[in-house]
Formats: sequence, C-alpha cells, structure tokens
Amino acid sequence: RRAPGMKPEGKRVLITGAGGFVGRSLALGFDDLGWCVIGLDRAFDAGRELHGIQAVTADLAEGVPVDVPEVDLVVHAAWVTTEPAALGITPLEYVDLNLRPLEQALAFATRTEAASFVFLSSSGVFAPTDATEGLTDTDRPSGTSPYAVAKRAGEALVATAPGEEAARSPDRGTAVHVARLGYLFGPAEVARPSRQGVSLVAGWLAAARNGHPCEVRSDDPVREWTFTPDLAAALERVANAPPAGRPLHLGSPHVCRDRELASLIASEARGVGVVTVPAVGRVKPPMIPSDIPALRGFGWTEPHVGLRALLAEEVAA
Repeated sequence: RRAPGMKPEGKRVLITGAGGFVGRSLALGFDDLGWCVIGLDRAFDAGRELHGIQAVTADLAEGVPVDVPEVDLVVHAAWVTTEPAALGITPLEYVDLNLRPLEQALAFATRTEAASFVFLSSSGVFAPTDATEGLTDTDRPSGTSPYAVAKRAGEALVATAPGEEAARSPDRGTAVHVARLGYLFGPAEVARPSRQGVSLVAGWLAAARNGHPCEVRSDDPVREWTFTPDLAAALERVANAPPAGRPLHLGSPHVCRDRELASLIASEARGVGVVTVPAVGRVKPPMIPSDIPALRGFGWTEPHVGLRALLAEEVAA
C-alpha cells in the first residue's frame, strides 16, 4: 500500500478533461513540473496535441479504461459547463451528466489507492448575495443555477468518499481535496461543445482580433483572475498537503475591474476601444483565496502580466 504524499521520482498524474481549457493547461503544467501525465477526455481537438503526454480517449462516465496504470494523483477537471437547455437535456440530467464521471474518477483513485484526489469545483457554487465584500471558504454557497447545483452536489459527493476518513490517517488511504477555482484566463482558450462559453478575457481578445470594441458592464465589476499556467504548481502543493476537510478557495489574490483588462487589450489593438453596455444581473464578489500553509508565498501571476503574455502570443501568431 502506497503511503500518502507524492513519490520523489516517477510521479504519475491522471487528469480528466485534459482536452478542455483547464484540463489541457493542467496537463501541460504537470508535464513541465516533471510528472508523467495521463490525460483523459472524450475527445481531443485536432491541432491542439498534448506533446509528450499520454492522451486517452474514453467516456469517463463508463469508467477509467482498464489499461490506465495506477497513478499518484488524480485531478478531476472534466465538467460540462454548457447550459442544459443548449444541450437539449433537463437540469436533473445535466447534474447526472457531470456526477457520473466524477464518481468514476473518484472510484478509480480510491480503488487503486492513489495518494491524492483533487476535485476541481468552482466559485460558481455561490450566489451573488452570499457575501458583500469577498467570498471566503467559510461562506455557505447557495447558487441555484444548474451549474451551481451540480458543483455543489459534486462537493457533497467527494466529502462522503470512502477514502476521506482513511486519508486522515498518516499511513493509508487516498487524500481527498476539493479546490474551488474562480475566474480563469490563459493560453489556448477555445469554445467546445461541453464548454460553449469562454472567459471575458477570451471574449475581449476575440473582439479586438476582429476589430470590434471590448464591451464592459456599466457597473464595472471587480473580479479575481487566475492565470491557468499557475494552476499545476499550485495543485501540486495542495496534493502534497494534508486534506483541509473543506473546499479550498484556490486562485490568485489579485483583483481588478473589468475595464482595466479590457482597456489593456484595446490599447494593443489598432482602432479598437472599450464600450459600456448595460449591467444585467448581479456579479458575485471576488473569491478570497484560502490561507493554507502549502500556498503561502506562492507566486501567482498578476492579471496584467498574464494578459501581456497572451497579447504577445497574439502578435507572434
């Protein structure tokens, strides 16, 4: 039986949803950190190959394929974010569509006694009224959208995992972690059937690329932004730490208003400006990162620095 904690050599990680925006970034990030990466997804987009990474094409809802070897860490990034109406299914079917793959990934981790399992949840579990200043990990989420309900159900499922109690023992079991991610941006963000919407940053970049103005809500919300290339190194630290016993708020402490980032993008595009559009609905306050020893002093990329890196890629392309 493998002891909790990562092996000093030959570390192997299984990342579900590796064909998507977040999963792909994690696969590349863990590869850069020296891990042996197995990426699993129902499909991988042509022209966006994961060089040096073992890509496994499978429907996770039917289980992890038997030829996938044991791993030290499982990161469950697979999730359908497209609204159920757009998929032609009911909200209940949408929840089931997401929970079945989560159940299979968790079962694989506990059955093979992976050292750690990380479920990537989201600040989307919260409603805009759940906090006034900032969302802490002690605030109780009450989001009611299908996405929020599904993520909250996923957190509850993971909390009852067979390996969780054993993970509290120093010598056995799979350490189970839940990490809520907030607003994300990074390289190679494209829409997919399972994620038809893209981040505001990707939307502004696309608008500027096509000569259109960047639209900013009239209330100009404050948001926390995490650069996806930071996530693998942060999750490596989380996976090596004892489970917190609660969902962690994982992400950058840096916040900025929408207009700041939209203006930076517009300034790099000739003839493109920023326009104000009516604010529809409330925006939840920024998510405040959890204060855990494993991430103290972690060097999160500032949004402006990450955005300039993306803009440089745009110019190079």
